[in-house]
Amino acid sequence: MANQVIFIGAPSQACILPALLKGGVVMAMIGGIHVCTSNSFPIQWSVLLAQAGTVLIGVGLPFVKTAFTRIVIDTARITWTQGILHRRVSTLELSRIQRITSIHPRWQRLFRTGSIILTTNDVAHPVRRLPAIRNADQLCKTLDEAVAMHQERLIPAYTNDPNAPGYSQVHSI
Repeated sequence: MANQVIFIGAPSQACILPALLKGGVVMAMIGGIHVCTSNSFPIQWSVLLAQAGTVLIGVGLPFVKTAFTRIVIDTARITWTQGILHRRVSTLELSRIQRITSIHPRWQRLFRTGSIILTTNDVAHPVRRLPAIRNADQLCKTLDEAVAMHQERLIPAYTNDPNAPGYSQVHSI
């Protein structure tokens, strides 16, 4: 049976809005400090440019990280591919998902995105997050249906009900 793709995409760049706002505040503070001290000291343009460059790198890294993230959800698993120079691929089998929750912070609602939180029985990663997904509620419902269908397929073949499909009678000697 072939896996059907439910979702292919990437997180929205709206998820980096907090980083952009923090970077803007830091840039304003740096500029304010340089303007306030310009009467006492000459402006050190190299220091100002180094500080601005550092802030831009700090803001640019989340942007690039989000741009190079790809999420594929099919009827068997969720696959995350991340990275620019060093690619990392992570998978999560749908059978490991216990609960699916969607959250919509106020700033993400402005961009019609939301985050999907997956609670799993995976010891290494008990909680997985799909950040800033467009139409998160719809994807959450579709993913919930896929998880339910996948778990129905995993019902044990051995059962005590002789009318159940897959009934097997065990004989002892």
